[in-house]
Amino acid sequence: MKIAICDDEIEICRQIKEFIERLEAGCPIALYASGEELLAAADSFDIIFLDIQMGGMDGIAAAREIRRRNADVVLIFITGIREAVFEAFDVSAFHYLLKPVNEEKFGEVFRRAEAAVRRRRGQAPLVVRTGGRSLALDRRDILYLESRGPQEDSRAEGGCG
Repeated sequence: MKIAICDDEIEICRQIKEFIERLEAGCPIALYASGEELLAAADSFDIIFLDIQMGGMDGIAAAREIRRRNADVVLIFITGIREAVFEAFDVSAFHYLLKPVNEEKFGEVFRRAEAAVRRRRGQAPLVVRTGGRSLALDRRDILYLESRGPQEDSRAEGGCG
């Protein structure tokens, strides 16, 4: 999974990078200080964290161009201005986080973004029913899987389970 962080405040870039590294060590992360710099990069990304207020091209304008190039990239705005949230909908933003960024909330949003990227790639978790409960397993963690005996459906007839 390739990630970009675009913010003209270097401390915010570093903070977001540290959050990501704590959640997903070894993930390639590119840092950019402007929308122009991000758009000039030859790379394509799975997730982009993007500030809205930056010198030069603002984050909304950069997001429009990113969307034109790649409709599937997960865009997450990280900004200090609440008023631009409605503009974020116009570029199909995945989420909108306000500065200062809360690490716990960031983690929730990041995990959901990761799951969205995996679903898009066909890497959704494998859901296994066992003992009357469902377990979601990361396919990368499965070495061997075996099923024994008949499958019983514990749902009542006519249920929507």
